[in-house]
Amino acid sequence: MPEHKNRFAALEKKIKKAGLDAFLISTKDSIFYFTGFRYEPFERPFFIIVRPGAKPVFLTPRIEAENMATIAVPHEIVEYIDYPAPAGGSYLEALQSVLPSDAAIGVEMSITGELLVALAEWSPQVLPFVEQLRMIKSPTEIAAVRKAAKYSDKGLKLAMKFAHLGGTISETDRANALLRDEITREEGYLDPYISSVWQGIWAAPYSAQPHRFPEPEDTLIEGPNVGLSFLRVNGYSAETERTFFVAPPQPEDAEVFNTMVEAGRIGFSQLRPGVSCHDVDHKVMEFLRSEGFGNNLLHRVGHGIGMGGHEGPWVAEGSDDILQESMVISIEPGIYWRGQGGFRHSDTVLITADGYELLTDMPHDVVSMTLGR
Repeated sequence: MPEHKNRFAALEKKIKKAGLDAFLISTKDSIFYFTGFRYEPFERPFFIIVRPGAKPVFLTPRIEAENMATIAVPHEIVEYIDYPAPAGGSYLEALQSVLPSDAAIGVEMSITGELLVALAEWSPQVLPFVEQLRMIKSPTEIAAVRKAAKYSDKGLKLAMKFAHLGGTISETDRANALLRDEITREEGYLDPYISSVWQGIWAAPYSAQPHRFPEPEDTLIEGPNVGLSFLRVNGYSAETERTFFVAPPQPEDAEVFNTMVEAGRIGFSQLRPGVSCHDVDHKVMEFLRSEGFGNNLLHRVGHGIGMGGHEGPWVAEGSDDILQESMVISIEPGIYWRGQGGFRHSDTVLITADGYELLTDMPHDVVSMTLGR
């Protein structure tokens, strides 16, 4: 696939610029990114050895060699026996046959600690090359995220369809099965290796704990509930999140809701190439603090979305990332009260040449987010 060749070429440029002899790719998402090959390393290490001007070398356990030979990207294969292996048959000895001990090498930020220790004789540099490449999406990737965003919206609408005053969270579980069926029907398949489909609802007051997993017996009551559709469809991710009510909101809840929506609007208004991710988050947080919510903030305003549901760029105070065209991020400011609930919308957003495009498309206003009115 030309796109995979282009990614290898872009990585080779980074390797040359850094004065390295090689860069090692070892994680499953990176293997998929560069080859389209679905692979789980488990305990048997696998490396793609990338060297400027040379074919990538796939260093693989023997059990996977035949599978690796099917990868369309031009490559060479070096096998090792197994893990563990007798003398002469280990992955480190196979790696030594490709890279001399004085080779200057780089490795991914997400490499395991075990592998980093094993590679100590090369004194590898841990570098964000792959993460940097993945931040900028190709047209093919944007199309895949756009498709995922469509299903993300559908998933949240399904979950909210089953939500009602006095109902339990377990009633919304049907949304997952229905969405899986719809994706499989429309796409022809839903690859379990590179897909996940999840819709959940945080019932008030648990919506004030955004990383608490909803329990089946959680009951929808008056107050702010938060619904999330968080999925990956055949390799690429999206998310949609909305605060909603199953009974008319109290005036104070509606006021906080509208403040959260205004915070999101401020975030959207900053989005364009060249803007600092720190500045986007700072503007939003500055507004929320000025409104008196300084003690009700738990997290940054957003993060990157692509193959992973959470990846760079990080839209946060203190971030060094700069927005660029074809990045995909979330915008999701939140306000949280212990014992009362949380208020948060999240959208999947594409950075365009002159601004941004919302890839998710659900209403933001409190009237639309009040069910059964």
